[in-house]
Amino acid sequence: MAEQPRLIDAIDIRTTTRNYDPTSLAEDHIRKLDMTISAVNTLSGLHIQLISDCPDVFAGANASGHFRNANNVIAVVGPKESPEAYEQAGFYAQRIVLAATLYGLGTGWVAGSWDRQAAAQRCSILPGEELYLGITIGYPIDQAQLLRSDFEKLREIQSKHRPSISLAEATPDMSAAEVEAAPDWFKDGVTAALKAPSAMNAQTPRFFYDAATGTAKAFIAPEASGRFLLNDLGIAKLHFQIGAGGGTWQWGNGASFSRP
Repeated sequence: MAEQPRLIDAIDIRTTTRNYDPTSLAEDHIRKLDMTISAVNTLSGLHIQLISDCPDVFAGANASGHFRNANNVIAVVGPKESPEAYEQAGFYAQRIVLAATLYGLGTGWVAGSWDRQAAAQRCSILPGEELYLGITIGYPIDQAQLLRSDFEKLREIQSKHRPSISLAEATPDMSAAEVEAAPDWFKDGVTAALKAPSAMNAQTPRFFYDAATGTAKAFIAPEASGRFLLNDLGIAKLHFQIGAGGGTWQWGNGASFSRP
């Protein structure tokens, strides 16, 4: 019997989807997504929501060709003006993205390529909350069958086409010898983090292994700028945690990761 795909497999095959089939989400997929979102909200304290059949949210982006048939969105909602929540939103919402990948769905984080006001009108946004970002979701036209059946082939395809910085570039405060001497879990974690989506594909999170304490750290590249840096940091932390085979992050820029 074939081994069931895991979150690390989802990291390997996930890519941003822009071209969607116009078919509405099936009830079974809506049920699975709602269950996943509910569990993540309980764990995180966020207010993430699935909004299906909302063409008005992507009318402009679909018309311009930025998307094709984008019609559903995961609205990432949480506390206003909370840097920790911005980071947690990336971490926990990306967990939903990876689950959706395993369900055979395509996704894509969106910041500007949507009608935020139209999305907000369809959300439940409580006092003290704000809409951070969105995630398109649906059935991808390209590679749809592979998402459902052939993870190994899709992993091979993605490995050839997904751009990435190098391990050395992601660990700028470590020498080549220090990176080589770092434990495999750290290098595996960074490798997984380099497959994480980021705003403008900037890949701004950086990593460091402290040999004296046996812990890792994640921080934003000092030269980086933009309002979504903490969200990107949270996404990268989740990928790192999965790639490392488990462990616990502290929240914040420069915070530590410890293994069990």
